[in-house]
Amino acid sequence: MGRYVVSCQVFGKMQKSKKKADLDKAAHIKMLARIYPGLRIAHVDEKYGEFYSVLSKNAGNGTDDMEEEYRVRLPGQILVGEGKPNNQNHAVIFTRGEAIQAIDMNQDAALEDAIKIRQVMEEFNFAEGGTGRGRNIGRIVGFREHVFTHDVSAVANFFSLQELNFVSATQRALDNPLHVRFHYGHPDIFDRMSAITMGGVSKACKGIHLSEDIFAGFNYVLRGGEATQADYIQVMST
Repeated sequence: MGRYVVSCQVFGKMQKSKKKADLDKAAHIKMLARIYPGLRIAHVDEKYGEFYSVLSKNAGNGTDDMEEEYRVRLPGQILVGEGKPNNQNHAVIFTRGEAIQAIDMNQDAALEDAIKIRQVMEEFNFAEGGTGRGRNIGRIVGFREHVFTHDVSAVANFFSLQELNFVSATQRALDNPLHVRFHYGHPDIFDRMSAITMGGVSKACKGIHLSEDIFAGFNYVLRGGEATQADYIQVMST
């Protein structure tokens, strides 16, 4: 059974909230955890002035009850700036396997593209075991997203065209021949060991950036890694 980690930084607060809207959102997350046993919910919890990375799962008793699987104490408040970057990074330790894909909640793959994931894994060198492991250091494999809600309005159509241009022709040229493609967000796939040891999948900062994701690309490429573009696969996005 696969493991899917949803990093929901406010899940703990929503469970303790007195607002009906927050409680409803928490209840919906719990329901999904019951329906999909492989789903794990990662969030940052504060208790007695200390902060923890918490991984929760369904209790497995047929109800929406949750139970903690892991609780790791943090050195302090890690959700600085927008919160999103370290909301991703703190959850990386709860993942398993050789690769980690960062994907948004508004993205999904069609069946024909989901089948191609095995081919995308061949872009890495996992099959060679220890002999090929070093060539995965700082490795990012990215591919495009298709915005299928372009017919909603004129603005949506303009956005879709702009996004299509950037995630296809632009990133293809940045990869080859320029070799300066970085990480621009989801749905890129990372070498998991690099994500753990080379600064995560994005960068937290007290300032607000247009893209906090690109710093992961900077970290990897400046340390000898590379980010490439796979044009034979895409995900759907709203």
